Amino acid sequence: MADIVGLFEAYFDCRSGKRGKRAAIAYEMDYENRLFDLLDRVNDRTYHPSTSNCFVVTRPRYREVFAADFEDRIIHHWIALRLESLFEEVFCERTFNCRKGKGQLFGIEMLKADLWECSAGYTRDCWICKLDIKGFFMSIDQRLLADMIDQFILTHYEGDDVDDLRFLCRTVIMHEPEKDCIKRTPDWLWQFLTYDKSLFTNGEGKGIAIGNLFAQLFANFILNGLDWYLEELGFKHHGRYVDDFYIIDQDKGKILSAIPLIRAKLEELGLRLHPRKFYLQHYTKGVSFTGAIVKPGRVFAEGRTIDAFEAAVRRLNRARTMEELFAAVQSVNSYLGLLRHYNEYACRERILKQMSPKVWKYCYVWGSWEVVRIKNRYKPMNVLRERMRNGTYYFDS
Repeated sequence: MADIVGLFEAYFDCRSGKRGKRAAIAYEMDYENRLFDLLDRVNDRTYHPSTSNCFVVTRPRYREVFAADFEDRIIHHWIALRLESLFEEVFCERTFNCRKGKGQLFGIEMLKADLWECSAGYTRDCWICKLDIKGFFMSIDQRLLADMIDQFILTHYEGDDVDDLRFLCRTVIMHEPEKDCIKRTPDWLWQFLTYDKSLFTNGEGKGIAIGNLFAQLFANFILNGLDWYLEELGFKHHGRYVDDFYIIDQDKGKILSAIPLIRAKLEELGLRLHPRKFYLQHYTKGVSFTGAIVKPGRVFAEGRTIDAFEAAVRRLNRARTMEELFAAVQSVNSYLGLLRHYNEYACRERILKQMSPKVWKYCYVWGSWEVVRIKNRYKPMNVLRERMRNGTYYFDS
């Protein structure tokens, strides 16, 4: 049986870094009573997910996202706290997304190391293949995933709340948020999504909502078998980030022969390879992976990342208030933080030199085009001190 201590732990984990959000504030006003009520609904099996917010994001591509109610997110964290460590024990080391100590940059570094090792320091021929799963999140068979998770729990989980964990996992997986949601973006944005990119059109019993914690966790789980299967096929150099994965080998024929086997393995999970996203080239041509273009000895950002960086600088130039300036500087620095890991010094210099003279009045660039900083006299605390000193409560930007 679930206990209140576990729910409190999940609640504090869920609200971490989000206490300023409206939903978190509203829940915190009476969180103790709400958590006890939630516990009762879990233990008597009457818990059911609430209404979700649904919207379409346009960058870097059109994608449908569901944001669960704050209380439902507590349940997602409760599940993650119990399963994440167990998943880590069985996950292949060559998958990178949503794992502590790994991530996008870790995947790029492993890809670079694989290229170096497989080509014997860029002295031997080898080939790199990149594959993609078509409509991955929307193609997942809910019942199949729920049964796989249930079997995993029975095999690996030993807590007293095992029955509650099985109930909640099946509940969140089988939930159909598209039937009870509030659309936060105009309906016409959905016309940019193909039928296999939306829960509204992908078919009954298919898909898990992008945007929820458990979706990323369970997506890694369902493809873990593919990662180990590549090892069984004899591929030492491979890696996966969500549904994008690469294979590197000195034998081009071996890679081509493995494609039908990989396709059959995915069909067992109700998934299929994207027919138009197949890349196989000599390693010297490089490969695009997790937003970067990896070539022997160097890494560049994809064009869409550079375009977004330039757009952030343009927003900075258009800032009319200090609040807009601070927000734009944060956006610019987020791109700089990413580009510093790539061989993009000239790109950083070129784009930051597009900052207008008005912006240079308030900001300066620190280091070798590494970060944009607000001048001390315009930082919020210093502005506040100046206002108090002068007896004014406004700042003329």
